[in-house]
Formats: sequence, structure tokens, C-alpha cells
Amino acid sequence: MQTIYPEKLEHYLQQNGVPSVLLVFGDDLLLRNDALSSIRKYLSSDDLERIHWLQSKDFDWQQLSSGEQSMSLFGNKRLLELELPDNKPGRDGSAALTEYAQNQSENDIFVVIGDRLKKETQNSRWFKALAERGPLVRTQSPDKSQLPAFIHQRAQRYQLTLATGVPEKLSDWFEGNLLALDQELSKWQLLSNDGIITEEFLQTSIDDVSRFSVFALQESIQQQDYEGALHRLNRLLDEENDFHRLIWILQREVQLLSALQKAQQTQADTNALFRQFMIWPNQQPGYHKRASQLSQKTVLGAQRLIERIEAALKLDSGESPLILTTHLLSLLCCNNADAINQTLSVFSHGIEPNEQFIHL
Repeated sequence: MQTIYPEKLEHYLQQNGVPSVLLVFGDDLLLRNDALSSIRKYLSSDDLERIHWLQSKDFDWQQLSSGEQSMSLFGNKRLLELELPDNKPGRDGSAALTEYAQNQSENDIFVVIGDRLKKETQNSRWFKALAERGPLVRTQSPDKSQLPAFIHQRAQRYQLTLATGVPEKLSDWFEGNLLALDQELSKWQLLSNDGIITEEFLQTSIDDVSRFSVFALQESIQQQDYEGALHRLNRLLDEENDFHRLIWILQREVQLLSALQKAQQTQADTNALFRQFMIWPNQQPGYHKRASQLSQKTVLGAQRLIERIEAALKLDSGESPLILTTHLLSLLCCNNADAINQTLSVFSHGIEPNEQFIHL
């Protein structure tokens, strides 16, 4: 299987043209978008019909069948983009993708888009069948050691020069969110008079990615990234965000996980639940997985911690809201209620299972 990295994709397309199949997989949204933009740009002069699909629970795999393939509205070539949020097409999807690879129309260019590529996916029949028809574009976030060089190259796209020490500082701020980095570089291109970004310039204009939204804290929790969650919590508090608003985000997370656990036990439909909490389809598999992984004791303990945080904020209970919130993040990210119980006993009573929930 041929593997291409995003920075080499345009050269590959210029030398070889666009293959019938491209597999764009990786965890970095910026690099993924770059790859898709390069493919679309290269095909922009063609008389091409573009169709983008997002796999969902009720996705109709018949759209890939040989009969559907030939039914382009105007008889032109088609760019078909299929996004697999969880990299798991299921049994029907696997069969449909394997069959498609064997019977692909000459008028189609097929781009499959997914998240971080795991060995089980690479070894699947459908992936191997598609990989025989085109390369893998690996849009993986660079390692921390590679980030300064990547950021330096990215800045050159915007005619920016980064002073000594700036790439390393930006690496600390933007690790794991290169899309936000790119947005900042685009903004600095307009704000900088001479195109030179110094540490002094950063101090006056930087909008640290960790502070762009309280929902960034939610992302760290979903990824079970405890250190990242603490970092974002500190940044949010440095910006003097309302602590009640931060707790509302955490409370919402715990409420959803608790409701999902109950729905899983009764095999109830969760679609209405996700609509109530406004959870996007591509986020839903992750929530299902976390609700299954977390113990009931952990979720009940998180509920109790929310109650104690509110008592500390509103009733001056004597406990530290920040310490309690730190332990709440540990509970949600690490799923160890017993360890949190032992640690919290220093401050107050332990976490006892309690269905009662105080709404902020």
C-alpha cells in the first residue's frame, strides 16, 4: 500500500493525476481538510459532479452499488466523498465497499475519509480492497518533536517569519489543534506590519487556542486526556470565565453519560437523547463508548462531585471549587472512583452513590 503525506500530495497529483481511489485517514482536521482541498482543486477544471456522504446509522449503502454508480445526473465524471466518522462501516458497509472496489465505474473518483487509522482497519477486507486501487493519504497530527518545524513551514504559507523561540512556544499552545493554529497565522498575516512574529508580538495579540471556548474542555474529557483537560481548565480560569458556566459544561457531560447508561441498560433509543443534548452524529459513537466504559459508580460519583462544587460556589461549604473540579476531571478521564474517594477524604466526605442531582 502506497502512503502519501499531506505535504507531498500536490506533487503526487501533478506527477500521477488523481487515482480512482484515495484513502484520507488521520486525526488532524487541518491536514485532512488540506488533503481534500488539494484533491478538489486539482479536479476543479474538470466537468465533475461532486457528492459528499457522511455515514450514519441509517446510511444507504446501495448508493455505492453498480446500478447507482452509472446514474450521474448529467453523465459526467463524479467525485464521491464518503466520510466514516468511526472508521467502522459495519457488515453491510464492508460488503458494499468491497464490492464497489471490484466494480468501480471508470467515471468515478472515490475518496474515503476517516479518523486515526488503526491496524484492525488496515487489515479489514474492505480497506485492503480499496487500497489496491489507490494510495493512503495519512493526515496524522505531527509528534510534539516535529511540531516546531511544521509550524515554521506553515507560517511560510502566509509569508510570515517566526523569530527564535516562537515555533516552540506555539507548539505548546497549539498541540492537538492545528486548525486553530492555522486560523491564528491567517490573522497575523493581516496584523503584522513586517511579517515577523516575535514573542513580543505574541504577548500582545495571541489568542491561546486553549481559551477559545469552554467546549475545548469538553473535547479533552471526551478524549480522556486528563492533562489536556487540566491545561484548558487553567487557561479558561486565567481568562476569568464564569466558574458557573464551566460547571454547567461538566454537569451537562455527566447528565448525558448517566442518561446513556440507563438507555443502554434498557436498550432504549438514544436518538432523542442526542437531539436533546445537541450532539452531532460524528460525536455519538464516542459518547456510546464512554458510557459503556465508565462504571456506574464513577458516574454517580461525578454527580455527587457536581453537587459539592455547587455547594462550594453558592453556599460557601468550605471546600475548594477548583480542587473539587480537578478531581471531577480526573474521575471523568480516568474512571477510578475508588482512588478519587481516598483522595477526597482529605477535604470532606467521600463520594457516595446518590441519584439526586442539583441543577445549576
